[in-house]
Amino acid sequence: MSDIHRLIYVSAAREEMTPAQLDSVLAVARKNNEPIGVTGLLLFHDGSFFQVLEGPKNAVMRIFSAIERDPRHSRVIVLQTKSTDTRAFPNWSMGYVNAHALRPDQKAHLVDLSHLVGRDEQATLSSSPAVSVHINAFLGSFREFADI
Repeated sequence: MSDIHRLIYVSAAREEMTPAQLDSVLAVARKNNEPIGVTGLLLFHDGSFFQVLEGPKNAVMRIFSAIERDPRHSRVIVLQTKSTDTRAFPNWSMGYVNAHALRPDQKAHLVDLSHLVGRDEQATLSSSPAVSVHINAFLGSFREFADI
């Protein structure tokens, strides 16, 4: 059984996030994640967060619990939560990608995910085969950056 747990969620920001606020969020995440073995990716675009958290299950769930209570987030929706044998972002304590910098294929996968989320079927999203296909394609599109 794998000891790596992956949790992927989307949420809406309650207020506009400035670049300085995002830098602060990333600095805190990087400082806190590295010692507990959590890696991942954060995207922020048009008022929405998309985040991948990977690591020991207890650590990932503790971070996610704090995110759910964070007043900057609303409408937190889990897209995937599962054990995995490999990390998508093994060397990123918290990578950040500006959504404007995504390649067309990456944007297409993100749009596909946002449409699935828009159906408001939160209870079934994490077990949906369609969501898994889109998530795997989206994560796979970042493999070239995984060692950064």
